[in-house]
Amino acid sequence: MDDDILIIDDELMPLQDKQQTGWKVMIVDDEPEVHRITKLTLNKFEFDGKPIAFLDAYSAADAKSLLDQHPDVALLLLDVVMEADDAGLEVVRYAREVCHNKLVRIVLRTGQPGQAPEDDVVNNYDINDYKDKTELTSQKLRTLLRASLRSYRDICALESHRQGLEKVIQASKGIFDKLALRQFVEGAQAQLCTLLNLEESQIYNVRQSTYELKDQMLVPLLPGKEPIRLHDAPAILQEAMSRSANIYQGHEMVLYCQNRSHHLLFHIEAHRPLSQMDTGLLSLFTENIIVALENIRLNELLADNEREIIYRIGELVESRSKESGLHVKRVALYTELFCQLLGMDEEQSELIKRASPLHDIGKVGIPDAILHKPGKLEPAEWEIMKTHAQLGHDMLSSSKLALFQIGATIAGNHHEKWNGSGYPRGLAGDAIPLVGRIVALADVFDALGSDRCYKQAWPLDEVLALIRRERGEHFDPQLVDLMMANLDGFLAIRDAYRDPFIGAR
Repeated sequence: MDDDILIIDDELMPLQDKQQTGWKVMIVDDEPEVHRITKLTLNKFEFDGKPIAFLDAYSAADAKSLLDQHPDVALLLLDVVMEADDAGLEVVRYAREVCHNKLVRIVLRTGQPGQAPEDDVVNNYDINDYKDKTELTSQKLRTLLRASLRSYRDICALESHRQGLEKVIQASKGIFDKLALRQFVEGAQAQLCTLLNLEESQIYNVRQSTYELKDQMLVPLLPGKEPIRLHDAPAILQEAMSRSANIYQGHEMVLYCQNRSHHLLFHIEAHRPLSQMDTGLLSLFTENIIVALENIRLNELLADNEREIIYRIGELVESRSKESGLHVKRVALYTELFCQLLGMDEEQSELIKRASPLHDIGKVGIPDAILHKPGKLEPAEWEIMKTHAQLGHDMLSSSKLALFQIGATIAGNHHEKWNGSGYPRGLAGDAIPLVGRIVALADVFDALGSDRCYKQAWPLDEVLALIRRERGEHFDPQLVDLMMANLDGFLAIRDAYRDPFIGAR
C-alpha cells in the first residue's frame, strides 16, 4: 500500500483523536477529500515521540487566520489553486512577510502544475518543497513529513540557541555594570532567572541562594538564609566545592565562581529538569560571572587604594591642627550612617563616606601661626581661619572625579549653619547642600565627644544637650532627630575607634 496513490477507504484506517501537544501540521486545500485522506494516511504517524496535531484550512483566508493563531505551526501542506489561481502563493507571502515566520516549513502540493510552474515558484517564493499531488504516495508523504519536521526541529533548536546566546549577552550586560558585590549578586540572580526561562515551559517558583565561602563557612550574601558550615552544606554544594566546577543534577544546579578575592556559589532549585541547552548557556554565563567578579575585585582594589589615600590626606590635615587621625575615620563612618538612615543607595553612601575625610583639607592653606595658636584667635586671625572652607572647595572643585566633586561640596559647606549664620557664604536651610549639613553635625559630634591633646571629651549628656539646643540653629533638624533616634549606632562607632587621652590630667 505504501507505494499506492493516496486513495484510501475510511474502513482501512479509522481516524484517532490527536493530542494538541504534537507537531502542528496545517493542511491548506479547498478539497475536503484531500484533508480526509491526508489525515487518514498520517493517523498513526509520530516523529521524535510526538504525534501530529492537524489544523484544517479550506481557503487562503482560513490559512492566514490560523497562522496568526498558531505561530508555532511546523508544516504547511499547501495547495496552490484554491479560491484564486495564486491563493496558495499568497499564503506563502503572508507567512513569510506579514507574520515574519521563517521557521515554518512550507510544501506546495498542486494538482495543476501548469498553473504554477515549479522553477518560477521555487525561485520567487520562500518554500521548502514542491510536489505534484499525483506523485505523493503514502510512503513518500511520510518521508516528506519526517524530512520537514526534522528540518523544523533543527531550525527551532538553532533559533533557541541564538535567543539563549542573546540572553547570555544581555544578562552579562546586566552584571558587568555592577561594581559592588551585593549589587552584583542581586543582578546575577535576576539574570539567572531570565536565562532559565529559555523554553516554552517556563520555570515557576525558582529558589535561589548565593553563598560566599569564608573560613569553611558558607555565608549567604542576600537576606533570608543563615550561614552554614561547609561540612553541613547540601551534598550538591559540597560536590561543587570539591570539584571546583558547576554541578547540574536534575532540578538542581550550583554555579561555581571563584577569583582571587571571592568564592561564590549560586544554588538554584527549579521545578523542571534543566535541558542540555540550559546547562550549556549557564556554563557560558558562569564564565562571564567570573570575568565580572574580577572586575569587581579590581574595582575594590582601586577603591581601597583611593580610600587609603583619602584617609591619609585627611589624617595629614588633622595632624597639622593637632587633631587625632581617627577623627577623620569616625566622621566618615558617622557620615555613612547618616546616608543609610536617609535611604541613600549603597553606591552613593560609599562615595560620600569616602569624600568626607577631605572636609578640612583647606587647612593646609592656613599659616601655622594661626592654625597652632594656643589661645583665642584675634578677629583678623579668625577671618583667615574661616577661609579654609573656601580654600578646600577651590582645591577640589576643578577635578572631574565624582569623589573630589563631593569632597569640594563638603569642604565648602560643612561650616554653614541652618539659620544662615555660618560661613563662607552664609547659606541657610535646604540651600546648604545635604552632604555639607551631614558632615557639619558629624564633625561637631565627634569633636565634642572625643579626647584631644588639649582637652578631654565632653560628657555624652552635655554633647547631646548642645546638639538639641542647636537643632534648627546650627544643625539640620531632620539630621538631629535621626541621630537621637539612632544614637546607639553613632556611639558604637565612637567606642570602636576611641582615641586615648594624651593630655595633662
